[in-house]
Amino acid sequence: HKRDDFIEFLKSTLLTPFVLHAKPRDISDGDRLSDTTKQLSRENFMDDNLKRYAETMQNVEALVDEHIVMQSKGTPHHSRLKRLVPSVGVFFTPLPLREAFLNANKKYSISARRSVPPRCAPFERPLLPPSFNDIRRILNTAQVLAVAPQLKLITFAPTSANHARSSGRKGAKL
Repeated sequence: HKRDDFIEFLKSTLLTPFVLHAKPRDISDGDRLSDTTKQLSRENFMDDNLKRYAETMQNVEALVDEHIVMQSKGTPHHSRLKRLVPSVGVFFTPLPLREAFLNANKKYSISARRSVPPRCAPFERPLLPPSFNDIRRILNTAQVLAVAPQLKLITFAPTSANHARSSGRKGAKL
């Protein structure tokens, strides 16, 4: 995939709150905690992650909204988003990023992902940040959510991604 500065910016903003709120523990602490305490701690940690991701998405959503206002005034270079991501282009619709993230999180459990280092209790494992494809999917969903209320018809051009005959294979099944 091609590098996209806006997606990279979004990924970095999602990573920052977790670095700031990380609470490392002694490896042996997990052994001393009861199963109930471990479960509550895990659930609270997951709730905190979801809350931080949602807040971050809402903040970026506000940056996009401000950028759209600046565009309409003819001064997009004055937007905070343009200063943070100089290569950002034109936005034609607001992007409900928070809602799109919450939809993606329900399906893909983004806020619950962890890496698996050795000798670490499950709720103490480091977070895995959303991937480029996760962010791209969230942006695509936000775009659909933004235009859906006014949408009357949508069509797709036949491509190899969504039409069997365009790939040159006869009788290919989708």
